[in-house]
Amino acid sequence: MLNLILYATTVAIWGSTWLVITFQLRGSAPTTAVGWRFLLAGLILLAWCAVRRVSLKFTPRQYGLIVAQGLANFSFNYWMVYRAEARISSGLVAVIFTLLLVFNMIGARLFFAQAISRRAALGAGCGLLGVLLVFWPEVSHFETGGRAWQGLLIALLATSISSVGNLLSVKTYNDGIPVIPNITIGMTIGGLTMLGFAAVTGETITIPLTSEFLGSLLYLSLFGSVIAFAAYLTLIGRVGAGRASYNGVLIPIIALALSTLFEGYHWHLASLAGVAMSVLGNILVMQGKARL
Repeated sequence: MLNLILYATTVAIWGSTWLVITFQLRGSAPTTAVGWRFLLAGLILLAWCAVRRVSLKFTPRQYGLIVAQGLANFSFNYWMVYRAEARISSGLVAVIFTLLLVFNMIGARLFFAQAISRRAALGAGCGLLGVLLVFWPEVSHFETGGRAWQGLLIALLATSISSVGNLLSVKTYNDGIPVIPNITIGMTIGGLTMLGFAAVTGETITIPLTSEFLGSLLYLSLFGSVIAFAAYLTLIGRVGAGRASYNGVLIPIIALALSTLFEGYHWHLASLAGVAMSVLGNILVMQGKARL
């Protein structure tokens, strides 16, 4: 029952964060919204580390790895996500992010020499076909500079940056850096970097004092960035990373359902087939552990 609760918690929260992001975009620039989200999450985790007396002391080399993965996982990738959601629906961005497993698989092959099984390769093909089908109306009516295409390309770039962050996270784990101190420093650095970037580019870093922005900020920082991550890490400890990662199968479905209800996303036959292919692709990639 506890495993089920942990699984449902991560799916429900991470499936809904894609929509909640759009609430922040109504009152703030993406750079500022991302900055405050992860700075607040980092401060919450810093307080938790202080209460639990968790050490944040590492070697200069380890700090370098932590900062690098923080910038990739909790900074520029989300900045791209926010910019993508200003152009296409939150559910579509969630579907594009199902390609993260494919990007991770390719990166693990290039940088960690991990073999790619036939099943995983087939899953990658299904995932790519799924995204193509979901975006079929835009593909069949290609328009250079169209907002949908801009959103697609930006979301793909965000996914690639997130994949780099995932690979760096593997490196920090292999280097013996505990997860909680790692994400605590990473989120804090990521948030400060975005706020600094906003200040340099002339954007205001003032928090909009509206219930919509403050409510979404609290939800994304506390629930989306702290509670869901804690639940996910606990689930990994109980059932293993492979089984825990199956939450990625349901998250885009939840995101698209919410997008349908609140953003007016219109389903068509190709999008239904695309979501099915994306889900199948994720399952095949996660199961594709055998060697070629």
